[in-house]
Amino acid sequence: MKNRIVCALLVAVLVGVVFTGCKGKRPDGMPELVPFKVKVVDGSTPIADVAVFFIADGNTVTSATTDASGVAEMTTTLQNYTEKGAPVGEYRVQCTKDPLAEHWKTAQERAMMSIEEQGAYNTEWQAKCEALPREIPKVWSNFDKTPLKASVPAGGGEVTFDVEGRANE
Repeated sequence: MKNRIVCALLVAVLVGVVFTGCKGKRPDGMPELVPFKVKVVDGSTPIADVAVFFIADGNTVTSATTDASGVAEMTTTLQNYTEKGAPVGEYRVQCTKDPLAEHWKTAQERAMMSIEEQGAYNTEWQAKCEALPREIPKVWSNFDKTPLKASVPAGGGEVTFDVEGRANE
């Protein structure tokens, strides 16, 4: 009998979570959002795994990561609440995809290193990363220097950023 009551309570809680969602309450100050996509390409070739950021104001971040087709559906976050879309407005855009070198030591081997050895290893690994060819211009990763801008209109939309011939800037 006790087990049936516990099971019934668990089912009721699960049903409540399903119907109310896990998203939480939309915070005060969350701007109205419209659907907006960013596409990052090299000519006609899409670039996956590019982190894209718009800054709406000091507390709201609009961001996404491109998929295999080079497309990112923007989402906006305020106070740990995230919703699909972007606020209408003008933005500076930051696109980041740093090349990563292969590690020549396993995670377990690196964990066994002393602090000094880890520091030296990480310095060498970062230098190898910097020496790799870039898919995205480095300046696009610098929010203060990025030349990228996007305008999000009231009806939503999409913007494409093409790196063709510019990846090593």
